[in-house]
Amino acid sequence: MITPKNIDTTMIHQKSNLLLSLALVGLGLFSSCSSSSSKTEETAPADSLRLVDIAPAEMRSLEITQEFTAQLEAKVLNNITAQAGGRLKQLLVKVGDRVAAGQAVAQLEATQASQAQIQLSDAKTNFARMDELYKVGGVSKAQWEQAKSAVEQAKLAYSHAAENTVLRSPISGFVTAKNYDNGDMTSPQLPVVVIQQIAPVKAMIGVSEQYYSLLKKGMKVSLTVDALGAESFSGQIANIYPTLDPITHTVSAEVEVANKELKLRPGMYARVHIDFGAKEVLTIPDKAVVRQPGSGARYVYLFSGGKAVYRSVELGAQQGDRYEILSGLEVGDQVITSAPSNLKNGLPVKTRK
Repeated sequence: MITPKNIDTTMIHQKSNLLLSLALVGLGLFSSCSSSSSKTEETAPADSLRLVDIAPAEMRSLEITQEFTAQLEAKVLNNITAQAGGRLKQLLVKVGDRVAAGQAVAQLEATQASQAQIQLSDAKTNFARMDELYKVGGVSKAQWEQAKSAVEQAKLAYSHAAENTVLRSPISGFVTAKNYDNGDMTSPQLPVVVIQQIAPVKAMIGVSEQYYSLLKKGMKVSLTVDALGAESFSGQIANIYPTLDPITHTVSAEVEVANKELKLRPGMYARVHIDFGAKEVLTIPDKAVVRQPGSGARYVYLFSGGKAVYRSVELGAQQGDRYEILSGLEVGDQVITSAPSNLKNGLPVKTRK
């Protein structure tokens, strides 16, 4: 027979068993979590420092080659002008013609020469009369000398007028411009034709002052132009200007190319390559260098005392995968080469073994 007392006892036992089961389950879960936590701690890296690659700043022999851009120019440009003006009788050349030194390029009407010739004849007649009078004391010596001087001046004027009738080129080259047609009145302010000497041609380049001591007159150069692809032309430094530009800190140098085959023409865009030779310089791998956003500044991170240390640097020439260091580093400095742009100054790092 089940009594109320028996029912209470049974319920108490059931509750106890339930609590015991829950306790055991909780203990199991706690044990499982502890075990999992223990395993996680065992598999986590013992050292969470960022691993980096480093390389030393070291002296190396660097081939110093530089490229400069320029526009080709005629070696000599000559404006053929009618000194006293006059009407153009005949233009003897056209644009594109090749002319030789001394060749006639234009002929003016001889109006001025004719007038000058008449004036010369009058001056001679007057002097002859003055000379006869001077011999018999009819005029003073001053009057005689004045008449003689007038003859000399008339001769000079006629000579200039005669020379100006036929215009000749003082150089060999090509006709690159004309400003008049037959029958036009010419002016001393505007040339009749323009002659340019393009064998050789020249190019003006600005060389950085850091290479000034290496730049020598007569130094060999190579030149390419976009219009002719990869074809290269040999030239030399023909002249070096004596002063540097205080703003750009460059020195102007004139490059001359023989251009015997006349492939190069004034106005072409050119690239001038100069080999300055080799020198021992401080270098680092190019992948260690980072460009400062928003500026042309460059910097690296040194590995020092277990940290990444920011250091600004000044770069020189680049050869292959290495940069010349002009300032900011010393021989033996260890620079970080693995993703330096993602580093921060003072970040703890560790080198890969």
